[in-house]
This record gives sequence, structure tokens and C-alpha cells, in this order.
Amino acid sequence: MYKALYRKYRSKTFDELYGQKTVVESLKNQVKNNELNHAYIFSGTRGTGKTSAAKILSRAVNCLNPKDGNPCNECENCKAILEERAIDVVEMDAASNNGVDDIRELKDKVIYPPTKLKYKVYIIDEVHMLSKGAFNALLKILEEPPTHLIFILATTEIEKIPATILSRAQKFNFKRISNEDIVKNLSRIAELENKSCDEEVYNLIAKSSDGAMRDALSVLDQLLTIDKDYIEVEDAMRIMGISSNKLIFALTDALIEKDANRVLELIDDIANEGIDFSILTSQLLSHFRDLMLVKTLREPQKIVFSTYLKDFHLQADKIELYELLEIIDRLKDLSIDMRYAENKRVILEMSAIKITMRLNQKEIISRIESLEEIVKKGDFKSIKNSSPDYDHLTLGSSNRKENLDDTYKKNLNQKNLSTRSDDKDTTSKTEELEESPNIENEAKSDIIKDDITIDEIKSNWDNILKELKTKKFSLVASLVNGSLKSFTNNLLEIDFSNTDKMYYEMCNNDENKALIGDVFEAVYGIKIDVHMTYKKDRKTNKLEDLFGKENIEEI
Repeated sequence: MYKALYRKYRSKTFDELYGQKTVVESLKNQVKNNELNHAYIFSGTRGTGKTSAAKILSRAVNCLNPKDGNPCNECENCKAILEERAIDVVEMDAASNNGVDDIRELKDKVIYPPTKLKYKVYIIDEVHMLSKGAFNALLKILEEPPTHLIFILATTEIEKIPATILSRAQKFNFKRISNEDIVKNLSRIAELENKSCDEEVYNLIAKSSDGAMRDALSVLDQLLTIDKDYIEVEDAMRIMGISSNKLIFALTDALIEKDANRVLELIDDIANEGIDFSILTSQLLSHFRDLMLVKTLREPQKIVFSTYLKDFHLQADKIELYELLEIIDRLKDLSIDMRYAENKRVILEMSAIKITMRLNQKEIISRIESLEEIVKKGDFKSIKNSSPDYDHLTLGSSNRKENLDDTYKKNLNQKNLSTRSDDKDTTSKTEELEESPNIENEAKSDIIKDDITIDEIKSNWDNILKELKTKKFSLVASLVNGSLKSFTNNLLEIDFSNTDKMYYEMCNNDENKALIGDVFEAVYGIKIDVHMTYKKDRKTNKLEDLFGKENIEEI
């Protein structure tokens, strides 16, 4: 029967373990000095050598001729364990034997001494899968273990193991294996199998394995089934279902250059190759991560493991770092959305177009400068006309626009006609107003008008906002989102739509309403009250009718 590569070439000594130097040194010293513990916990991500280390340790503690802490693998005990004939070395899978009865049965067996070996060794894989009752039963064994018993507990989720268990065992953390070590081992095994591959094939497998040697060997195992003595990178990409580096660089170039047409064409090409869009998203995220590192690090070759480092440098020069961070952030969200999306292609295309629509630094600065200029001039209509975000603003009627000073003079004349005051006083006051380009607040307060209409207020709304801006700019920024509804009995009503609740809340307080009233008194010479209204949607109104307003919380 065919044996998988990860089993066929499993490490047989501590020295053959890749990427776990600290763990190896500690375990070898314990074996050499006969300072063994009764329980060990091996934790770390999948495929990093936990089970292999446990098997090696089980042989090392029972070896008749240990060599520098390593098992000889030649004595009777080592051969019995290697051939799985030793009944004193037991491997358990906690995923399928996780009940309290399984551990109680184990407890009844461990009290007996080993039949042939020096130590009874129990290797429990995925120990975090044990139930609460099973952990309690295991704790009883660990509290008072027999001298002939050694437990080796392996897990990928150490945080799920109770503290009472952790405190009674020595903990060893298995790190992800470096790409260099994975490439070295893949090359060695391919040679032993009388096959060879492009160097880029090994790099590709190493990057896709995420530090897991077993995953890398599984991919290599699949590649070696091709009826070819030399495996090319195109073969690997076809088998692994990933896009070629040429396509990835072309796609990222199009994204960087904001060429939406080219981006969609390349996505179509990739789709026709049958590439999974989730894998493509992962590739793009990894590629832009490497670009970020190349852009940031002085010596990126220490972290970015690729034979295309020169191409990464050329591409990194085309884009600013803050843009890279924005793209990575979007791709990160995309990778999450991909897990639940029914039509992954649509989600990918939509996100790609959003990336091409991003603003660069010059565009952002230009927009900020233009807005600052508009704010200085107080020209709110320019904001409305120049930005789509301000299409909903109501800044008053465009049919009647009068100069603020002209309004003051008109109101003054009407006041003089109604009161029939002395002609000389009226003439002198009128001449004073005409000579003064800016009417002082004292003059404004003397102007009284009792027949102001909502249309007249709308026609002067821009000028009122300008005056109000000098007192509190943030109020104007919120107020422009409302619309003038009515003015009756000296009560001005300003209405906000249900989508502008935030602006309504910012305007609708006593301080802000008082400021609006002060400006109206300065302009028209009358004191008014201001009332803000907020339109709720129909759904909210229905809910309030059904359940009561006090029971409905608006979001």
C-alpha cells in the first residue's frame, strides 16, 4: 500500500526535526540527564512536528542505546515502537475518544507497569477536544501519576485546556516552520523520489503551506504523481488551482494604475482558468503584503521569500505606502466576505473597482484645498454644485437673491413709512446706511419688520448662513442639511429628513437655536423662536404606534 510522503519521511530523531531548535535541545537534555517529566504538552499550529516529536520522545525514553538524547532506532524497543508493535506506547485521538468513560478506562490501565518497556507512554492528540468530565478524570491521573507513566498531550488550541492541566505539565510551543526549511526538505524528498522541480515550485508550495511541513509535503505528494521527471511551475499552479505570478503581477499592476477595464478583463481570464476566487483573494492579499514589506523594510529579502524580489521593488515604486495600506484593508474585508458570498465573482469585481476608485495623495490635498477656499469665501452654493455629497442641501430659493445691506435699507424705509417719523431723521439714517459698507449691529437692531415671509427668509438664507458662520462654523455645517419649512408668529421651523438625524441632533439644542435667533434679530430686528423637526420613516412610526414611543430605540 502506498504511504503518503509525510508519513514515509517522518522525522525519526530530534535532529531531523525542522525549525524547532529550542524544543529539540530541551528534550534531548532531559533524555540524556534522565530528568524526565510525567506529562508534556506540545502546542502549535498544524503540521509543525508535534506528533513526530512525541513519537521520537516515546522511543528515546525507552531506547536501549540512546545517542546524544536521540533514539538509536535500531534496538529491539525502538523497532517495536516504530513498527507499532509495542503495547506500552499508546496513541489516542481525543477527537473521537473525548468522553469521561474513555479517560476512566484509561485510568484503570495506566496503573499497571509496562510489560516490556521502561515507560508506558500515552500520546493524546488534539487533547483540547476532551469534555469537561474527561479533563477532570485526566486531572486525577496527573495529580498522582505512577513513576512508570509519561503523558504527551498534543494540541493546536492550548487556550482551551484547563489551567489545572497546564500547571501539571511541561509546555513546549512548536513554531511555524520557516519557508527556507520547508524548501530544503521538499528539495531533499523530491530528490529521494527521483524527481526534480523548478525552484519556484518549492517556493510556491512553501508560501502556500503557512509554515506547516505536513501541508507542504501533501502538496508535493500530489505534484509528484504527474508523469514527468521534472515538474515545472505551470504544472504546480494547475494542480494547486492558483494563478500564475505573471497574472498576479498583471492584476496588481492594473489595480495600482486604477485601470478598471484591465482589472475586469484579467479577472475574466483568471475565471476562465478555473481558479477559485477565494484562493485568488488570498494571493492578492499576500502579494500586496509583500509589496508593503518591500516598500517599508531596508532588507525585505529577510522576510519576503520570493524569486521575484526585483519585480516587487519595481512595482512598489509605483504606489504610495498609505495606498497599499488602504488596498490591504479592502482585501482583508474581501477575504471575510468571500467565506459567505454566493456569487464570489461579483464580490471580487465590486471590491476591485472600489480599489481602482481610491484617491491618491495629490487628489486628496487638492480637494481639501478647494474646500478650504470655499469655506473662507463662505460660498456654500459652490460646495453644493461641486460635490455630489451636497446634492441634498437646501440653501434657499435661487429665484430671489438680494444683498443683505439692501434688505436692511428696504426694511428701514418700510419702518419709516409706517411710523411717519421726522423726514430729516429718516434721511440722515438712510444716508448713514448708504455710506456705510458694513452695517453695525446697532443699526440692524433698529430695523423692525413685522411681515417677514418664509419666501423672503429663503431668499436671504445664504446671507444668514454667512453671518452665522462667523459665530459658529460647525453649526452652519450641520444646519445646511436642513430645509426651511415655515415661518409663522415669529416661529421659524427647520425640517430634517430621516437620513439626517445626526445633523438634527447637533442643531437641536438651546445654545444653537439661540445663536440662530440672535442672527435673525440682527438681520430683521425681531426676536424669533426656532423649532427643529425630524422626519421619521414610516416603519419607525408604525413601530411606535404598535409598541409605544418609549419602547422604540432609534439607531
